[in-house]
Amino acid sequence: MPLSHGASPSQDPASNRWPPELQLPLACLLATRLLTRGPQVTRRKSPSQRGAQRRQPGLSFRELRPYQAGDEVRHIDWRVTARLGRPFTRLYEEEQEQHHWLLLDLSPGLYFGSKQRLKAQLACELAAALLWRGERHPQTLHIHSTSPQTLTCKGSPLPLLPAICRHYLTGLERRPLPTPLAQTLERLRPRLPHGARLTIISDHMPPPPAQERQLRLIARRHDIHYWQLRDPLEANLDATERLPVTGPLGPGWLDGSSPQFVRRYRVQAEQHLALSQARLLPLVQRLTLLDSGQSLQTQWQSL
Repeated sequence: MPLSHGASPSQDPASNRWPPELQLPLACLLATRLLTRGPQVTRRKSPSQRGAQRRQPGLSFRELRPYQAGDEVRHIDWRVTARLGRPFTRLYEEEQEQHHWLLLDLSPGLYFGSKQRLKAQLACELAAALLWRGERHPQTLHIHSTSPQTLTCKGSPLPLLPAICRHYLTGLERRPLPTPLAQTLERLRPRLPHGARLTIISDHMPPPPAQERQLRLIARRHDIHYWQLRDPLEANLDATERLPVTGPLGPGWLDGSSPQFVRRYRVQAEQHLALSQARLLPLVQRLTLLDSGQSLQTQWQSL
């Protein structure tokens, strides 16, 4: 049953079987709005400076060039004019709303965490923060999960947040998804509006060939921002730790007490990172790696 806008996932009976540390309260996603609200610095300006920065609603700055006969006097940039000794005018153009599409991947691989939280929880917090940051533009959220869902809003993303909590909670069961991420990208590609930006939040994995092909097709017409989430254990193995694991060949150990094993482990992690970057960087405008062992607030401030 969908959660109401004021409800918390912990109030859903289905969430009672999960320990509190795995929960994703709605309040946690609401709090991410604070990350996008930086302190406002107010400076007193002279009348000429206020006039230079005043513009008509619906216009955005395009370029600065020497004043020409016929240019509007109110668009003269007085600061540049005073500095260079000849008049310069600011040119504007009509603002266009850029539609933002956000693809939140909640595949079973993201439901892993060796430190503070699951990668999936950080993915949901990041999705909420990005939605808050883009609330002045039309936004579409597609959640890649066991029951995929597409939601659209313009303005506050508050109505979208309960759905994120609900899908996160369902994903804790780690059931296989009906479609791979490559197929989801193939379905979304013809639906992306002209000029829309696609943001993808996914696992720290090199894209398979089918997914890489879809990203290449999307990149021809759209900017792609890609966020990958990595657990600290995927980057390095703490010394002296001896962790039980199960692999394709059966049970075994990650032996942190062996310097040789730790060294090989770190080399493999670095190669994994390099391969992921080599495949994605030519296709995306921005590639960002986040650590699920740190808070989103700590990492957001350094972005």
